Amino acid sequence: MFALKVACLCLSVAAVLGENNQQNSNDRSASIFQSCISETKLSGDALKGFRSMSIPKTQAEKCMMGCLMRKVNVINKGKFSVEEATKVAQKYYGTNETMMKKAKDLIDVCAKKAQSTTEECALAGIVTTCIVEEAQKAGLTGGPGGPGGNRSRRTVSPKFRANVE
Repeated sequence: MFALKVACLCLSVAAVLGENNQQNSNDRSASIFQSCISETKLSGDALKGFRSMSIPKTQAEKCMMGCLMRKVNVINKGKFSVEEATKVAQKYYGTNETMMKKAKDLIDVCAKKAQSTTEECALAGIVTTCIVEEAQKAGLTGGPGGPGGNRSRRTVSPKFRANVE
């Protein structure tokens, strides 16, 4: 479960790559999240399920994850982007060579599994499941403010929090 939270936080980090202003980062994250809710028409129980940070099980949850991944280029033109996923890992783990090696190995494994489809929702389900399973196997649990991570915790703007709580 924590590994999926790490994966979701990675998406948030990717959404704000290159943005130094905290308010702009929060606004961009909120905008991406809202855009995907509108695009996938995720609401009610599906939104609650997605917010629970479990592996997406329903088609709606997979499509929501796929949308988020696409918006931050982790999924690009129906393919899992090793380059973008590696950028996320670098932002997340920085100079921690041990964690970066584990992250790169995880990305490589998941990239191979992701070759089985180009349909965004299915691809997001495969990638998310793989990330969670491989992170658990590798003991890759560090994240912002956690063991192994090099980033401080980001605050979530009330605007964004209201959209996800």
